[in-house]
Amino acid sequence: MKALKSRIMLRRVVAASLLVFAGASVTASEGPASPSPKAIRSGGAHDALFDLAFDGRQGIAVGAFGTILGSDDGGASWAPLAVPAKTPVLLGAAIRAGHCLAVGQLGTILAADDCRQWRPVAPVGNARLMAVSLNGRGQAYAVGAFGTVLRSTDGGHAWQPVAIDWTGVGEGGAEPHLYDVHVGDDGMVTIVGEFGVILRSADGVRWQVVHRGEQSLFGLAQAGDGNTYAVGQAGTVLASTDGGASWKALPTGSAAILTGVWGDGHGRIVASGINTILRSDDGGASWRRIDSRLVTQAWHQAVTAARRDGEGQGAWRVMTAGAAGTLLELAP
Repeated sequence: MKALKSRIMLRRVVAASLLVFAGASVTASEGPASPSPKAIRSGGAHDALFDLAFDGRQGIAVGAFGTILGSDDGGASWAPLAVPAKTPVLLGAAIRAGHCLAVGQLGTILAADDCRQWRPVAPVGNARLMAVSLNGRGQAYAVGAFGTVLRSTDGGHAWQPVAIDWTGVGEGGAEPHLYDVHVGDDGMVTIVGEFGVILRSADGVRWQVVHRGEQSLFGLAQAGDGNTYAVGQAGTVLASTDGGASWKALPTGSAAILTGVWGDGHGRIVASGINTILRSDDGGASWRRIDSRLVTQAWHQAVTAARRDGEGQGAWRVMTAGAAGTLLELAP
């Protein structure tokens, strides 16, 4: 039963699963509430955005009905981009040096060398792809359902499946769903997923399981100070100070399902989730709930930030993407 319950709580899923998420219970974290966010963009009731990614001031957001939005001004404004006909739900996005990738249902992979003109890439199977990551050397990884891992060495133009021995990892020999991935410029790959699994590999061939737990992990991010964060079920936030080799829990006081995370490298961490957004300004030692109807009556699948001019906390425009195609800007 534990495995079955974990498997319905997919990161970046279609509407049926989102209905399950919407009913999740939330316990507010302690501490004063943060200032209210503002909506940058909203869509229709059946719209949804499942991921957003930035490199400098250029960004993309992806979601239901094959939607891709683009921004060239650090997220202040967004415009829809043309996509190939019959593109299914898109669940993951990546951007680096003006090159963009998007992945989603039915093994869909799209690429745009200018982040504007999108074309389909030959799929590798039809497993749902939840997330994609791209580094400055053109190495890319995509992850998804039932242990799917794909690898590209040419910026996402061609992909190959990655074989991983899941023996002893999943419950009853199950291949865990994988929900997020990050590949650094040094080639180090980190993957999070079901059963609290965190995998690492320096070469994409030899893999090490560095964490397992009771709660599935849905979001992953590296901060500018070298810290890495992962978030998941039951308000789980994990942190690593050694590049992902070891992990410790950061108690949040929340029971919410957390699906996205971002850190500024100076102690500020934001975790997005179902009916909740949590914030810490001291590296996770304490947390505040963002108490707004825009937050507590919707789900917020992903969180990231775009660079503004200047330094300090105000140099970041922190945004979440989620229900009804809404993009929220959080207060500095």
